[in-house]
Amino acid sequence: LRTAPSNKALQRSHFPMPTIEDILPDLSKAKVFSVCDVKSGFWHVKLEEESSYLTTFSTPFGRYRWLRMPMGISPAPEVFQRKLTQALDGLAGIYIIADDVLITGQGDTEAEAVHDHDEKLRQFLTRCRQKNIKLNADKFKLKQKETTYIGHQLTCNGLKIDPEKVRAIEQMPRPTDVKAVQRLLGMVNYLAKFCPHLSDHCDLLRRLTHKDSEWNWTTRHEDAFQRLKETIAGAPVLKYYCPEEELTVQCDASDKGLGAALMQKGKPVAFASRALTCTEQGYAQIEKELLAVVFSMEKFHQYTYGRQVVVHSDHKPLETIVRKPLLSAPKRLQRMLMLIQKYDLDVVYVPGKDMLLADTLSRAYLPECSPQGSIEEEIESINMVTHAPISPDRLNGIRTATQEDKALQILIDTIHRGWPTDKRDTDGDIRPYFSFQDELSSQDGLVFRGERVLVPTAMRQQIIARLHSTHLGVEGCLRRARECVYWPGMNEQIKTHVTKCDICRSVDYRQQKETLVPHEIPTRPWAKVASDLFMFDNKDYLITVDYYSNFWEIDYLPDTKSTTVIRKLKAHFARQGIPDIVVSDNGPQYTSGEFLRFSRLWDFQHKTSSPGYPQSNGKAESAVKTAKRLLLKAKMAGQDPYLAILDHRNTPSQGLETSPAQRLLSRRTRTLLPTRTSLLRPKVIPALRELEMKQKRQKECYDRSARDMDSLKLGDSVRVQPFDRHSTWSRGVVVGTVDPRSYEVQLDSGSVLRRNRRHLRHAGVMDPENAMTDTGALSSSVADPSESREQRIKSDVVPGGIRTQSGRKVAPPLRYKDYVT
Repeated sequence: LRTAPSNKALQRSHFPMPTIEDILPDLSKAKVFSVCDVKSGFWHVKLEEESSYLTTFSTPFGRYRWLRMPMGISPAPEVFQRKLTQALDGLAGIYIIADDVLITGQGDTEAEAVHDHDEKLRQFLTRCRQKNIKLNADKFKLKQKETTYIGHQLTCNGLKIDPEKVRAIEQMPRPTDVKAVQRLLGMVNYLAKFCPHLSDHCDLLRRLTHKDSEWNWTTRHEDAFQRLKETIAGAPVLKYYCPEEELTVQCDASDKGLGAALMQKGKPVAFASRALTCTEQGYAQIEKELLAVVFSMEKFHQYTYGRQVVVHSDHKPLETIVRKPLLSAPKRLQRMLMLIQKYDLDVVYVPGKDMLLADTLSRAYLPECSPQGSIEEEIESINMVTHAPISPDRLNGIRTATQEDKALQILIDTIHRGWPTDKRDTDGDIRPYFSFQDELSSQDGLVFRGERVLVPTAMRQQIIARLHSTHLGVEGCLRRARECVYWPGMNEQIKTHVTKCDICRSVDYRQQKETLVPHEIPTRPWAKVASDLFMFDNKDYLITVDYYSNFWEIDYLPDTKSTTVIRKLKAHFARQGIPDIVVSDNGPQYTSGEFLRFSRLWDFQHKTSSPGYPQSNGKAESAVKTAKRLLLKAKMAGQDPYLAILDHRNTPSQGLETSPAQRLLSRRTRTLLPTRTSLLRPKVIPALRELEMKQKRQKECYDRSARDMDSLKLGDSVRVQPFDRHSTWSRGVVVGTVDPRSYEVQLDSGSVLRRNRRHLRHAGVMDPENAMTDTGALSSSVADPSESREQRIKSDVVPGGIRTQSGRKVAPPLRYKDYVT
């Protein structure tokens, strides 16, 4: 359970935490002591259901929540202290600090004290049975004349200095070289401010560090060393613990030992050190440093548990690793982090030169290691390889390739030796790993980032090919890769590989729509018109609509020949004037030679929309939709359709204050409804501002779910989306550009098509040695740029779909037809 986020929102309850000073006055006649430890103390507190849901955590087997108070919750120490105090209330001679319970026997004689102790212990155990309080049998100290309680040595004669506090100093091995003496003197210089005469014992030892002195350790040096240790281990150097003062723990790890110093106001309270086991000596440096934190917190548990502690470490990555989610850390670090979750600690980086006590203790450590069965044994048993979700055969292949990979061998060595403080001092081959060095570990010849195996360079393409062997998409391949493997640049390499896969590109989904590129609104009526053909009631019609006024005309077509369409358009142009621009689709009526000659003779610009992309001729498509609806309603009601068209022309458009007739003719036309005479008189009403605002609102709405794509360049290899959904994307090369988002593409077959950018996708070229299938070769023939556009574009550019007997393409209208996209 990661408790850091919830702790920020939890309010700590206020309950007075007792201290050793509170109970010392009551121990004047105490002669017998017993100490009990409440086993998994926080778990005795049952959570309310509402609070329980705040402790929900996710596992591979589902989500779970704590029913009992977990370790690491900020209010837990006070809550537990209050609950335990209430449970044992009324028992005389029973003292509770955190999860440690002291039972005393008092009397004028030892016999009286033993009898008093036994009676109190019996009452205590009875109360524990009644309240269902579990005790730790392994930590039970029964009927002792001297015992250690909360870091103090209690005796029948009063307090004594706890020998465990100074054992790391008293049993410190003598220096064996000049560097060891220099470290010892550095610690002495630090402690000299607490004991003014401490440096007097160092003159003889200091002479050994002179450049011209030969190393010769004599009995005189040994006597000086022993006197120095006795002075450091005694008062006034060693400070008594004070609960009200800030608590600091210095901890450090050397190649073969751990050292720790408990301090308040810069003065030592206790010392500790131990040797590393053979397995621990093979840990990465960050693992050793975090192990030093675990060791110090457990060693000084009676001081650090239930209060805020500042931990000083000279390993900077520890500052970030303790704040990251557990899952981002390697398995062994995860286990260590879980062991210190019950402590309220804040890791702070301190340069090694300022960590004199812990640094000296870690190098002059006590010879014993932690006994097997301790927390260190749990950490040692974690095998990263068994947790890797990769088959043994492939792991063996990665291990072999790792041994031959120069960069990974340097990385393994750096992981074990420790990283430089500055990235610039890191070897160039492993510099990409510097930013997440705290997540790296090495075991059995493999390198891990968290639980993922680092893949050597020689095997990366093989792993990518395996990830994409079933032709999953980019996100699918990335999700699979993130479960088990890692290397710098992995995401981009996988994306590139999938993008260049010939099979995947040939069956791609259509691309996301782009933002709208609106048609420019003309400044006057009938300056720009759109035209299209449609069928209603098995009859063909021509619709002509003005971009400015949205006024449209319908003409019945006896046939769909170009000459017939031209004749109808001429009638409108003769009545309203010749427009500057005529917009249409790429139907055969508009791409014929007759229509080309008509546009040149009548002096207007003819623009066509992208084939298969009717949105770019949206004005005509929208008018067709409205006209069909009016004609259908008139037919169903048995009414004259021309009256419906007349009413539509005189009805103010949605979002505007004027009707199509007013915008085109500058007046209303007379209908069957009573109309004011003033509306029938000509009056020019400016509508450009209103049209622009309406267009802006529609664009903002459309663009919410759209994004622009990169422009294509001449010579780019692309895939062309088929209009038949059962066909595959064809390969081609961009040979021309038609503004704003249309391109001319030459297919491998040699034919040239015009397509909107949405129908074109970049076609990556798979490297032959990395391709899983034969991708084929792109056609090298490119259309002659000197050819005219009319010659290069095929007349039948919209394959598939529904066609009439005349060959005209019939496509359903789409929304937002007023824009080119």
